[in-house]
Amino acid sequence: MRFDQATADVLHTYASGASKLTDYFHIVSILGSLKALALVGVLVAAALLAQRSWLTLYTWLAAVLGGEALNLLLKDLFVRPRPRFGHPLVVETSYSFPSGQAMGSLVVYGMLASFVLLTLRSKRMRVVSVGGAVVLVTLIGFSRVYLGAHYVSDVVGGFAAGGAWLSAVITAWEAMRRRDMANRGVQKSSP
Repeated sequence: MRFDQATADVLHTYASGASKLTDYFHIVSILGSLKALALVGVLVAAALLAQRSWLTLYTWLAAVLGGEALNLLLKDLFVRPRPRFGHPLVVETSYSFPSGQAMGSLVVYGMLASFVLLTLRSKRMRVVSVGGAVVLVTLIGFSRVYLGAHYVSDVVGGFAAGGAWLSAVITAWEAMRRRDMANRGVQKSSP
């Protein structure tokens, strides 16, 4: 708790005087907001629906909606108050642990990156896509601490919970994809 509070105090003092950098992190933080993640969620779901890619659509919905449900459950379980400052840069009303934006952005942009890995052939483009997702998610997490909305441990907890959920969803999805491909192979070879 001491590390969390000391880091929050130092960053808040710096952020209060660095208006251009603070404006930048406000914009970055928006990319991890519930509204932005919901918009990405709906757009990807609509694209998958249009392609009639049912397994991928169900996986996407499980990842996004399940991740949000898990975040709310963990917030209600830990009931950790947010950092408090005399002149806050952002005002949030929900509990602090885990960071919903850190967790949600890791799940949404991480799942999107896993879809990209399966569709792109170019190794270079795959690295750029995954690297871009990693940088974006990291910046969103840092923005939450920088703006005083969360402690460092809230963001780390959000990344850990989001990573665990994303890993579980991708593992289940891969198992189902492989089963479907094996079933199609058997059907093609049958007389």
